[in-house]
Amino acid sequence: MKTAISIDDKIFEQAEIAAKELGITRSSLYTQAVQEFIKNHLPNAITDKYNQVYSNIISDEEINRIAYNTLSKVEW
Repeated sequence: MKTAISIDDKIFEQAEIAAKELGITRSSLYTQAVQEFIKNHLPNAITDKYNQVYSNIISDEEINRIAYNTLSKVEW
């Protein structure tokens, strides 16, 4: 898909330099930048990423066990 967008001159120049240094086309640079932005900035994407990371670390049952063990040692 072809599209036309307006970009600040300084950002455009930096993008040109980055594309050359990375050895990729300008189109590829902009495509990757938009993909990364979407992946890291959409609210659901961030929540999904957190859920994925934390679901692999510790289960709810484990959290409950840790909480119970900790709270059982506290004098009330």
